[in-house]
Amino acid sequence: MSIQVVLIIVAVVLVYGGIFYFTYAKKKKLKEAMQNIDFKSELQKAETYRDNFLDGEYDYLKKQMGSLPIDAFNFANLDYGNKSAIKDGLKDSLKSAATLGTVRYQTVQTPKYLLLSGDELHLLDTDTEGDISNHLVFNGERLAQATLEEIPQKGTMQAFAKQKGDNVKAYRISLPTEGKSIELILFSALVFTYATTTTSMFSMNTQKLIQENVIANDFLLRLGEKYPNLKVSVPFAS
Repeated sequence: MSIQVVLIIVAVVLVYGGIFYFTYAKKKKLKEAMQNIDFKSELQKAETYRDNFLDGEYDYLKKQMGSLPIDAFNFANLDYGNKSAIKDGLKDSLKSAATLGTVRYQTVQTPKYLLLSGDELHLLDTDTEGDISNHLVFNGERLAQATLEEIPQKGTMQAFAKQKGDNVKAYRISLPTEGKSIELILFSALVFTYATTTTSMFSMNTQKLIQENVIANDFLLRLGEKYPNLKVSVPFAS
């Protein structure tokens, strides 16, 4: 092995080692900062944080709702376990085979949002371009039949949740429709369980992480206040 190759390998190792150490130090500092936050006090600022998000990077949610108010909101994810991923992979392969390989199919998750507006819960889905593709509305009668429960975290779900803090909880909500109920995963922080262009894998911004936790906790608390059958334990109210 030439000296040039050895030097390149050493340089790469040092660069990646430096990046790893820098990221580790940042995460440790961020974790310590989060542990010292009075989240119950921060929860009192939920309305301000919510409005800042809706007037900023999530202003398209307000545009979609028109004149309807947004009392609280949260991110939502498909209940996308390993079995579902395997099924979708098989389904995509069969679709591709049906076209003799001329078209390749790939099932992808796109951002989904739950918006509480008065007594109604709005579910907004987006397409791969980031535009709102579906807008479903669940009224009080539907929500009285809905269920919400805390679920254990593992694997990818846990990895994404921990990026928002060590105390983030996960929940499964089941929303009844005329046909099969819609089941979604949401958290006590604004979490997508997959990489998207709208969220970074890990934010080093402590203040933004606090706000993302507050907004989601507030959503869960408000939903439980309106519908006792959807009341769950949330970190900031414990």
